Amino acid sequence: MNTLQNLSNLPMCAKKLTASLLHLFFLVITLFGIGTMYMNDNLGVGIVRISDTAYEETTGFNEQFNRDMANIFRYIKYRDIFGSDDSVSLKKRMLSMMFGPSDTENYTLEDLIHQLESSGYKLNEDFSYVKTSTVPGIDPHDKSGYILWTAINPDETSTGASDSRRGTLNETALSIMDTLHVYYTTYHRLIASPSNLHFRIVYSDPASHETETYENDASLTEENVKQYGKYAILPGNSVFFDTNIPEIPLNTIPSLAAVNPYSGSNFYMIAAVDTTYPVRDIYSEQSSDYRAMQKYYIGGFVLMILGSLVSLVTLIYLIMVSGHHNGTNEIFLHRIDQTKTETGLLISCVIAALAYAVCRIVVCRIAHLTLPEESWYMADRSILMAAGYLCLLFTFFSLLRRYKARVIWTNSFLRIWHDRMAMAAVHRPFRVRLTASFLFYLMINAAMILLFWFIRERILLPRSIIHALLFTVFAVIAVFNLWVLGILMRRYSELDRIADAVDRLAAGDSTYKIDTSTFDGRELLLAEGINNIGDGMETAVREKVKSERLKADLITNVSHDIKTPLTSIINYVDLIKRENITDPRILGYLEILTQKSQRLKTLTEDLVEASKASSGNIRMDMVELDLVELVMQASGEFEDRFAQRHLTLVMNAPDERMMIRADGRSLWRVIENLFTNVCKYALDSSRVYVDLTRRHADLATLQAAAEAATEQGSPVSVPDRAVFTIKNISSSQLNIHPDELTERFVRGDVSRTTEGSGLGLSIAKSLTELMHGDFRIVIDGDLFKAEVTFDILP
Repeated sequence: MNTLQNLSNLPMCAKKLTASLLHLFFLVITLFGIGTMYMNDNLGVGIVRISDTAYEETTGFNEQFNRDMANIFRYIKYRDIFGSDDSVSLKKRMLSMMFGPSDTENYTLEDLIHQLESSGYKLNEDFSYVKTSTVPGIDPHDKSGYILWTAINPDETSTGASDSRRGTLNETALSIMDTLHVYYTTYHRLIASPSNLHFRIVYSDPASHETETYENDASLTEENVKQYGKYAILPGNSVFFDTNIPEIPLNTIPSLAAVNPYSGSNFYMIAAVDTTYPVRDIYSEQSSDYRAMQKYYIGGFVLMILGSLVSLVTLIYLIMVSGHHNGTNEIFLHRIDQTKTETGLLISCVIAALAYAVCRIVVCRIAHLTLPEESWYMADRSILMAAGYLCLLFTFFSLLRRYKARVIWTNSFLRIWHDRMAMAAVHRPFRVRLTASFLFYLMINAAMILLFWFIRERILLPRSIIHALLFTVFAVIAVFNLWVLGILMRRYSELDRIADAVDRLAAGDSTYKIDTSTFDGRELLLAEGINNIGDGMETAVREKVKSERLKADLITNVSHDIKTPLTSIINYVDLIKRENITDPRILGYLEILTQKSQRLKTLTEDLVEASKASSGNIRMDMVELDLVELVMQASGEFEDRFAQRHLTLVMNAPDERMMIRADGRSLWRVIENLFTNVCKYALDSSRVYVDLTRRHADLATLQAAAEAATEQGSPVSVPDRAVFTIKNISSSQLNIHPDELTERFVRGDVSRTTEGSGLGLSIAKSLTELMHGDFRIVIDGDLFKAEVTFDILP
């Protein structure tokens, strides 16, 4: 506890130094553990070695068993060639070679031994040869010729140079002696000496009832073979094995058949390994070595885990405290960290190159003076890897401190170049920027690929260094392309946000603003321009709303102010009329006062109603109405007024009812305004046509309804429409657009010789739209046509 307290009181630099030393120390422990595991895993078990696995369950056991099986087959094949009764005969002919047209020589085993000894070879007890002396120049005892026949391949016999293989006498003799060595060692290890491997091979001839047996345990049978531990029963007449050894080669049965002295498949082999290992042989030695290596392997595994954990913890601690001083969150940069990022990387590369040179020239040679030759390769790799790791840590923590201080990008030549290029390209056309960016992208990739090829084909360095450089170049290519992909994704994300902003502005959301904090370049200017457009639209909408409100207030106030004196004027005119005035001139004045005051009253009422209708400030009581009945009623009420203008009403109405949903008072006002408009502006002694029809939906309407229903997930429903149309011939020329007739204070009679106020059609259109109907005016020459449409209720 006191130790931990003392460590916590150390200065930050001391803590960093302690953590660095611990990291390096336990990293060495990790590498030592990995090396221990590697050197004690020559039996191919791997990580399974930490479990309680027996030697006979390993790959090494399987390989040794299969090697012994192959050697037994060789022993059977060459037993009759090298001698009889398991002894080697030196007088047997082993080789026949032709050295000239009439120079053919035969060699016995004894001759081959003398030939090799005369050429500087030494014979061991197991018939293996070792080169003890080297004859300078060409060996005078060695000869080259054509191999006519060898005892180890008796089936390959030649009669002359045309169908024989050429070779030297020494090479052919060594090949024969290698085969003899395998034969001899197999016999003495598995047959003449006690062995934990027991086998019995039996061949039989059904015709002659003869048998040939090869064995080292005559008591071995199919009944007792399984008690030894590992066994294999291989019948010649079946492709199935009875064995508990997992990997028996597929060519075992063909190899048995190849050395069968009889024809047919009447043979079998029984083999077993006594896993108690009572005899000291290669199996018992490998089992003992396996158990010993297992202990070392587990120890190495523990060291690897412990070293890895402590190294990782110390590395994480160093990452957390890198750049910090005692009790502060401020990041302190070293002198090398204050240089440009590219300069720091270049310095790191120079340091790595110098470290590599020093290690190769000095440190590795010192290691060669103190270590055996077989350890030089591993020592060189370990020294170079250690130097590379230290250089990597140096570069990593420098970049980490820059990253924490947020200067890894801002303090770089690449940032300066990027800003200058962006400033130069911001006002360039898009096609110019795209072309330049694409050419730059191709140039960088081509340069990296060329560098990759140059390192692989033209630089002469150790393979490990070449591989490291190639991996670095490949990583740079991958990072560069991912960086380009990130830029493209960001650009398209910015364009998507700009397109979304345009859509929302087009939909009327003028308050929407693009967050431009992540934009740059041309896209930043575009986003700021769209935000300015939104601000302008918002200002225009506010001004329009304010103007409409002031207009409505003005109309309401003026109308109210006019109504009071106008009412007094009308009342006093009415009182004057009640006086017994007989002067026709005064009576004419009174009549003019009455007409003009009534017109002014109507204008005031229409003005207030038009203001309410256009602003939607009218309460609508939507009920079911029969449009046909309402139009017929209105036509009846206007018969007298039509008669005064000599207008003939031509009505075309169906017998059936047309039920619609509308406000009765407002719909009556719409029809009344249209009839009143006809009475005021129709040509005298002309016809007025009124049509009531049912209109079915057209193809375009059905398609639009189907698309809307698909988006909402509802069934398609398009009702028929009730259409009220009124047409007349105008008494004056209609030199105006139809849409302008529905605006306030606009009249077709521009000379204003009639009594209209110019508000009737505007009121009719506003009321129709408030009732979810359509109002349309068509002008064809002097023909005036008004059309009101509502959905018919089902």
